[in-house]
Parts: sequence; structure tokens; C-alpha cells
Amino acid sequence: MTTPFHLGDDARYQAWKQAKLQDYPTSLTDLLVEIVDPEALTTEERAAILSRCHKSNMALFRLRYPERCTNNPLPAITAQLGIKELDHNLGAGEDGLSALTPGGSAYDPFAAYIPYRAAAIGWHTDGYYNPADHQVQSLCLYCERPAHTGGENELLDHELVYMQLRDRNPAWVATLLEPDVMTIPARFDAQGAVARPERTGPVFSITAEGALHTRFTNRTKSIRWRDDEATRQAVEAFRQVLQQPSPYLFRGQLARGWGLISNNVLHTRNAFSDPAGQPVRVLYRARYFDRLPAA
Repeated sequence: MTTPFHLGDDARYQAWKQAKLQDYPTSLTDLLVEIVDPEALTTEERAAILSRCHKSNMALFRLRYPERCTNNPLPAITAQLGIKELDHNLGAGEDGLSALTPGGSAYDPFAAYIPYRAAAIGWHTDGYYNPADHQVQSLCLYCERPAHTGGENELLDHELVYMQLRDRNPAWVATLLEPDVMTIPARFDAQGAVARPERTGPVFSITAEGALHTRFTNRTKSIRWRDDEATRQAVEAFRQVLQQPSPYLFRGQLARGWGLISNNVLHTRNAFSDPAGQPVRVLYRARYFDRLPAA
């Protein structure tokens, strides 16, 4: 296996870095692909989505005729893109999709969890609390109805965070690759029994195919970082990258009929609100254990 993410191969890394930054998208428009029929992607539509994901680990799509959709289009789109290993997490419905709307969890105890509320969510990748053999490689969203106010997302390619850290200090990357650097404490049910065991793992890891996978959350509760100076410095450097201005950070709100296809990039969500008595925001999420194929 050859990969630019091994710290010992600087020549390969430098070649990858040059290719990565060349013609890298700088606006949401650069990421956007219009879809005429989500049940039957054209060869060009499919290639356009996958090529954007290959370049920047993400693409946006816009349905030309969202009013024609009688079913949620996300499963049909993702199946045609080649990702099928759905993460049927507790919050998802029988179809494996999670309705990210106030009270939208299919599992009542999760209704108070932040994805199913209108609160803001800081920088994270999805499924960072999953076991090592079931990591979320792909994250996809579809907007059925946007919020009246708020709900914008920020998106950042995790490979660019890796790049900035490695260029500044490769030791930070080495630390974040270590298997015991980040721990998510156990979750307990109402009776005090362990509902999900403690999970420990790296921030950065390299898949069997040589791709870079990232698990991260910027929250300060329900997370435990390894208690040493190397980890503190590496995590602080990671957070600084997320806070600094960047031409490669994308910000916007998904409109009706819009969606995101991604290799589980770093993302945020602003708080949102809807007038009392009016229809509320409905955004669907699908997580997959397989990564998007090459274009």
C-alpha cells in the first residue's frame, strides 16, 4: 500500500500536497452538481459528484425538481455512488436515515441529544464514538425543509487540516496517529447499565486503501484526551487550524432539495429556529462504513 499520509515518505507527501492544492475549490459553487432525476443519475452527474469528492472529500448536490420527490432521494443517490454499508445507529429510522429535526430521533432517549435539537454544534466528524471496526467513512445529508433562521454549516476537508499540521510540526501528526490519544467515555442508560462502552482511538488513521480517516470533536464534555504535553500541544494546534481564516473553509445553508456527499469531513452547525406553529427544519443524515469510490 502506498499513501502520502505515512510520515516516513516525504517525497510522496510533497507530490500529493502539490496535486491536492492545485485547482482546489474555493467556493460552494465549485462543489455544486445539479441532479435532474435522483433515481437515475446520468454518467456525467455521477462522475461530477465523485470527482469533487476525490478532490476535496465533499460535493454538494441540488435537485432540479425537488417537488417531484415522493421518497427521500438520499438512499437512491448514495447507492448509485457506490456506498451501501449504512450505519443503522439508534437515532436512525428503519431506513437507516436520521431526521435531524427537533425531536427527530427514532430512539426516544436520544431526543435530548444535540443533533435532535436546535442548538449549535461545534467542529466534529460523525461517529467519532464508534468502535474501530465500524468507523463512519462517509457522511451524507439531504435538506427537505430548511430552518426559518439559522442552521448554516461550515465544512472543512480533514486532509487540509492534516496538511497544515504536518507542515508546521510532523510530531503533532505523529501524536494524533497514536491509538490511545482520544477517548470517548462510556454512555449509561437510565438504569445505570453501560449502553455504549468506552472507546479509545486515534484522531488520524490510515485505511487499508491508504486514505486518511479522521475522528474528532471540539466538545469539552464527554471526551478525554490523553494526559501528556505532546497530546495537549497537538490538540491545541488542531483547534487553532479550525479557528483561523481559510480560503478552503466553506460556509452556507442547505436549501430545499440540496444535499451533501462527503468522506465524513469536519463540519459544524449553527443554531436554528422556526416560528411557533410553523413547519420545522427537516434535514436527513445517512452515515456509511464505506468510503466513496474514486471517480
